[in-house]
Amino acid sequence: MRNVRKMGIFVDMCTQRDYLASDGAHPSLNAAQIRSNLKRLMALARWAKVPTLSCVDARRPEDVRGLPRADCVIGTPGQRKLSFSLLPDHVLIDSDNCLCVSLDILNQHQQAILTKEHRDPFTNPKLDRLLTELPSRRFIVFGVPLESSIRLLTLGLMLRHRRVTLIHDACGWWDAEEGEMTLRQLAAKGCELTTTQDLIASVLAQYKPARTNGQRRRRSVA
Repeated sequence: MRNVRKMGIFVDMCTQRDYLASDGAHPSLNAAQIRSNLKRLMALARWAKVPTLSCVDARRPEDVRGLPRADCVIGTPGQRKLSFSLLPDHVLIDSDNCLCVSLDILNQHQQAILTKEHRDPFTNPKLDRLLTELPSRRFIVFGVPLESSIRLLTLGLMLRHRRVTLIHDACGWWDAEEGEMTLRQLAAKGCELTTTQDLIASVLAQYKPARTNGQRRRRSVA
């Protein structure tokens, strides 16, 4: 098994059909531009065995009744994660007010999927505990939406003295100006900004190409 756990943990935020599919209820305005990068990042996670925390929005039907645009409603196709964002070894952790979740969960499964009902991911006590107490010091963040949930997640992690790398070309937004302002704010507070390509290159650089019959074997994750 390849071991790049020292690089950190991927945090995959709300890569759901309603936010990223062309027929979703509320697609981010740059969804078409970031889907390929999100797919490459999840392919990297699959290939390099990167431990991944995923968070999804889950709204109850009674909470969105009467709203003009209801997205990520439990039980609807739009609430599902995009197929490429599901890793083969994943587990769904029920959302409740209990802190009971094993800190060893990412040793038991490569991907742990948790839900949230509000913009702030830390409102889920189990996700809060994992983000606060997991031994990893670096979190690599991407997904949707940049100007709300990702912003709150990144600021919360930095307050917990965690190193955060934000893959800015794999983040969806609904307001380009506010998204750009968010990037500037997070960078000013110490968040590392990088691109999908640069992250992939840094991971591949950890491996020496294998030789087969005197030839270098090419590896690809995207």
